[in-house]
Amino acid sequence: MRHLEDETIMAPFHNKESQTRKACATSPPNVCGLILIGAITFLCEWNTGDTVDVKPQKEIYIPDYNIYHNLTSIQKDVQQLLFLYPNFMKIDWKYSSRLGQPQMLLHITNFTLNTDSNQMGGSKVKILLSYGEHAREFFPVESMFHLLRNLTGGLGSVPGSYEELYSRHILSSTDLHIIVMANPDGRVYVERSHNYCWRGTSTGVDLNRNFDWEYAKKGSSADPNDEEYRGPHAFSEPECSVYKHLTQEMHFDLYISFHSGIRQIYLPFADTHSSTINRQPANIQGIKELAARLASSTRHRYEYGKAMDLTFYTADGTSFDYMAGHRKIPFSLAIELWGSDTHVGASCFDQFNPRSEDLMHETAEVHPLYVSLFDYMIYWKQQRSNRPRGALITKHFQPLQEPIPSHTLSYLLMATVVIVILILAFQGRLLFCQRWQHRRRIISLKTLSSTLSLWGFVKSI
Repeated sequence: MRHLEDETIMAPFHNKESQTRKACATSPPNVCGLILIGAITFLCEWNTGDTVDVKPQKEIYIPDYNIYHNLTSIQKDVQQLLFLYPNFMKIDWKYSSRLGQPQMLLHITNFTLNTDSNQMGGSKVKILLSYGEHAREFFPVESMFHLLRNLTGGLGSVPGSYEELYSRHILSSTDLHIIVMANPDGRVYVERSHNYCWRGTSTGVDLNRNFDWEYAKKGSSADPNDEEYRGPHAFSEPECSVYKHLTQEMHFDLYISFHSGIRQIYLPFADTHSSTINRQPANIQGIKELAARLASSTRHRYEYGKAMDLTFYTADGTSFDYMAGHRKIPFSLAIELWGSDTHVGASCFDQFNPRSEDLMHETAEVHPLYVSLFDYMIYWKQQRSNRPRGALITKHFQPLQEPIPSHTLSYLLMATVVIVILILAFQGRLLFCQRWQHRRRIISLKTLSSTLSLWGFVKSI
């Protein structure tokens, strides 16, 4: 499938040839991590000025656009669904990027039901899902299409069949809004340049640092050459308008920002100030219960918790913190749907997306997460709508024991590395601090970032 050919789309990118990608903001707060850092610092000089950029890298594999969607086929397939299911799907084209590319705001529900009062158990659960915020993360958008095919697929099944009844149940019980492609300009750049490390917009802004929640703190960057560049001011990017306006007009029950790079689920708040004061959203118990169910819904065991506890870095100005903090949406999450177990090195596409031949299987693997999401939220809404004022909600689900996020593997790896370093140091053959004619080689953060990415310290949200 051909890439987009409009040269005018590319013009703003040509002055953005260098971007930086941080491996992690701080070291893990554990003994092994401190020992590792101490050993490295003692044995060799650490060149802290060297950073990992997001120029094109030598990729292990790249997307086959006969399997993966590009921006053209995304728009085409969305229009096809609109044509096939006019009673269940509408689109708002008015929201667009800086360069005029549509973000495609889908509205999906059973429009044949005139009012929410037709719903058993009260009003529909109002859900807002966001995809494509980071240009290099293709997989979340592909999972969205798998979801749409499943939601609409039952409508053509035999009347009364399980598939037909389930599709109508979901579409009649939910009022679903989907931002299909939050950052279309960034996606255009990735497709045209083949730079699969690019994360930002046409101006290099990370949309997930541009929201008006703890904006401009240290969990973002003021440097236009940094991949976490927050922009000149909060909501400086026109791509954020859809989030701001839509949540002014509607009171949503759930917001999720979808990403890829690792299998983790993040609870509010991810910002720097909240991490210091242990700030929590009002509905933290409900959010934890939902996150626990989503974490165990697939064969892959997702970790969940506050981002700082899982990633060891803070993120200021994120969309899901904004929705929880300012918009007071009861449930707000950021979900990393997919991550590679084998990625190491500077390549990017394989870090955030599966091989083309594995895409169908991988999207099917994460689909139960959506099923669990809808089941939980529909019941939550029904309980909320039916209960007398002041009454407590009786839980429909058995409470889950909250798993403690596991970093055991990371600790073992770090301890192993320390032991290897010390052994090699005594043998005089330390790989990255080896003396050659009495000259010491200095460790590069690029090398260290590859090791850290192997341990799972990947910035994605």
